[in-house]
Amino acid sequence: MAIPVISTTTSVLGYRKGQYFEYQMQATNNPTSWTANGLPSGMTISASGLVSGAATAAGVYLIRVIATNATGPSLPLEVAMGIEDTNFNDGIGIEVNIDLRSGAVSVPGIAPASGQNASQAVMYLKYGDKVLLDLGFLKGEELQSMALASITMNIREFDGESVLIQSNGALEIIGTSDRPRYRILVDLDTPGLLNALGNYQADYQTSFDAIAEIEWRVDYLEPGALTDELIRSSKTFRIAIDRDLVPNP
Repeated sequence: MAIPVISTTTSVLGYRKGQYFEYQMQATNNPTSWTANGLPSGMTISASGLVSGAATAAGVYLIRVIATNATGPSLPLEVAMGIEDTNFNDGIGIEVNIDLRSGAVSVPGIAPASGQNASQAVMYLKYGDKVLLDLGFLKGEELQSMALASITMNIREFDGESVLIQSNGALEIIGTSDRPRYRILVDLDTPGLLNALGNYQADYQTSFDAIAEIEWRVDYLEPGALTDELIRSSKTFRIAIDRDLVPNP
């Protein structure tokens, strides 16, 4: 009997850190044992060639695989295994996209609107809401990964007036390394917003279209750079804000 010939693909890609998976190695001539050097921590290979486990660190790993039968070991085969980084995404945030070229803000499923004179709101919220916004920064169709220091959302009754709501600048990275989003918390329980809604009080609906913008700061630590921090804002966009029904006096 000839020695085994490994017929497995030379690349195994698309798995994520912490995700359990199995991959069966293949070879001719009935191998009776397998070895693999260079596997990610958290993964093993069985005597039958089954690679399994959950990698504990992201990266690209070059694995040297050998199959052995009664005649002897196969020639080694180098297999590249790509493990993607991942962050938890529970799906409870509102996805908001910002076009880095134009600064326009949009919400998937709602027609984009930006600028002071845009007629349609891109978000619908209510006084007292505490909402998570999952921001994605786009160039074309691709989400970009950036070294963000802070993200702040400002909401005003009219453009140029005082801020009614301002998020605290904190952010959390969610998604995957190739499709990151940046989560912020916006709290709509503020006295300023309640007072503004009083200007629109009605028997059946108390609401108005607020003007919002998003500002982000990027650490820029390149040697010899003109600055160590970049600051940019989105175009303004509309958010429809409602208050609970007010009973007749």
